Amino acid sequence: MKKITKFFAAVLLLAITVTTFNIQAFAYSDIPDYFDFGDCTVSIDAGSYKDVWVRSNYKYTCYLGPHTSSRTYIECSEKAGSEYVRLHIGPDETQKNVSFYFYVRDNAVADQGLYDEIEVYVQNIDYEYARRADEAAFLKWYAYNNKDFNAYDYYMNYPDLRNAFGLDANSLYTHYYTTGMFEHRVANKLI
Repeated sequence: MKKITKFFAAVLLLAITVTTFNIQAFAYSDIPDYFDFGDCTVSIDAGSYKDVWVRSNYKYTCYLGPHTSSRTYIECSEKAGSEYVRLHIGPDETQKNVSFYFYVRDNAVADQGLYDEIEVYVQNIDYEYARRADEAAFLKWYAYNNKDFNAYDYYMNYPDLRNAFGLDANSLYTHYYTTGMFEHRVANKLI
């Protein structure tokens, strides 16, 4: 009976201590007074995204560390509070580790150099896709690109067109307006 009484006394003491000192537990952050992350390291497949919970006590701004894809980016509000941010990894990303940096940018904080990060381990990198995207990058600036047609997107979306026309932007353009649009092919975004 004494052991049971001591056990309950210990549990009660622990409960009082936790309640009295209002202990806060943070998931992940090197500077928990400013940021808290649901995860500070995540794995994301190339060409995919992941939503990660973030709490910031102050306004902030995001920066992207070294990366190789223009389609690697973050969607966030940059406002104080709690939210899910969306981390995107481009399909042509070849950097194995990509960091998303969160810097405090609030007049209420004197040290504007405070930051923390979420590190992404990029999985299933498609080096062939990345090589092809790099090789075709100049098609993004084809003179006849418009809101309905982009030679780069059209080239990257369809292997049969790559085989038939290669990197010939004029042939891709002609194909889209004589055949592709009637086949409901997508030429203004990557699919």
